[in-house]
Amino acid sequence: MIVTLASPRSISTSPTPCFILDLPSELIDHVLFYLGPFDLVCVSRTCRSLSEHSKSDVSWQRHVQDNIPGVRLTSPFPYKTFRELYIAHDPHWFLPKYKVWFCDYYLTGKLVITRYDQRTGAIEGYRLIAERPTPTFDPWEADDEVLIHSFTPRCRLHMDQPVFRLDALSLESLMSTSGQTKPDHRFSAEIPMRIPERNHRGVFSNFLHAQPVEERANMELWPPATIPARHRIQTGTRNSYVGIGDKPQNRSQVSNQSFRIRRWMHMDNGGSTAGVRHGEEVYSYATLDPKLYTPTEEKPYRGIWVGDYSGHGCEFLLMHQPDNEEPFDEASVVQGDDETPEEWEIRKREERIYRGSLEAIKLTGDPNVPRGEYTFISDDISKTGFVRKATEDRFKGARVVRSRGHIAARMFRNDKYIESQLIMISHDRLAQYWVGFGHISFYERVKIDDFLAPTNDTIETEIC
Repeated sequence: MIVTLASPRSISTSPTPCFILDLPSELIDHVLFYLGPFDLVCVSRTCRSLSEHSKSDVSWQRHVQDNIPGVRLTSPFPYKTFRELYIAHDPHWFLPKYKVWFCDYYLTGKLVITRYDQRTGAIEGYRLIAERPTPTFDPWEADDEVLIHSFTPRCRLHMDQPVFRLDALSLESLMSTSGQTKPDHRFSAEIPMRIPERNHRGVFSNFLHAQPVEERANMELWPPATIPARHRIQTGTRNSYVGIGDKPQNRSQVSNQSFRIRRWMHMDNGGSTAGVRHGEEVYSYATLDPKLYTPTEEKPYRGIWVGDYSGHGCEFLLMHQPDNEEPFDEASVVQGDDETPEEWEIRKREERIYRGSLEAIKLTGDPNVPRGEYTFISDDISKTGFVRKATEDRFKGARVVRSRGHIAARMFRNDKYIESQLIMISHDRLAQYWVGFGHISFYERVKIDDFLAPTNDTIETEIC
């Protein structure tokens, strides 16, 4: 066999043709619409034509919109394009995307709702608070020695000042503001936040990215182990989070589930020398996996709730319904001899819903039982934990199951669980009968999405 080598001139040196450019312009935009932000950046480096397509607002508006639930995006203000807007808030889009954040403020904690305000182009986080009128106390029909505490909470955002605010800044402005000189340094840099309501009183705040850690025994972590989380960050370090090990050094190390805020008071000494910092504090924030607070047909009590804690006021809870280890077997529910098909279907539905545990975990707390701790646990809401079906008018038809209420002395000393009963009034309202205390208190679901649109700020939410 004779092999003939091609001469150098016979070998084609022309570039490989790009067939995608043969498509109509609108189809190219449609294809690029399905690419992520980083893929669009890669496409923009291939050729002039694809670079123009990859910068189209057709794709970039979607990437901004995907990160701001509850708000219909209509303008890239204060920029001309959505691509510029996306870049201006990168890598902070996870803040409005996950919307619910809670912090490790000593004992009480804070619950913050984060959102994007397209009127200003800023990402802002406001504290969610709940207020209630003076309660009334009525005797319980089932036991007139037990008092029912009325509870009609009103939830609202504390709009006097944001907990944090990130303005839409160009990369150059961000680097200048944070004192960094290289683009990658923005992940470890502290970002000064412009909050005029605080600054005029000499109180200043910086935003810090956080880095997930590998969990080890006896390590102080946020969120605590009671709250399910994709990952956790370390708290309580002695170096005030200024070391390399405490800050992400590149994008891959940045947590999208947590961050920190440093606050301090600046005292001007009135002279030519710089003032002095006082009372510096660093708080860690974490979010919740949306699955944890999104109710489903089989887990209808999942959600963020507000509860009545008497002298402590209103507190926010995660009502956690863990997944069952085994799927529901409908065939295990056998129709009774005296049971109609309709009654059988109702019983099957109840057994599908009322199974597993229901755990109430404090997102905000008080000096007795602080944030991050269980407030009550119903170990089994199925027929195993069933007590009775309420017949009294106040709770008629409600399912009553056994539960354990968590109590403690001040500073969370001598904590213990006491006998209680959970009265399951509806998927949006529960009551807890604290047997030893002789009173019944209420819990209500919070409609988080009502607080995401700035245009709703004037709407008062009487029922959370």
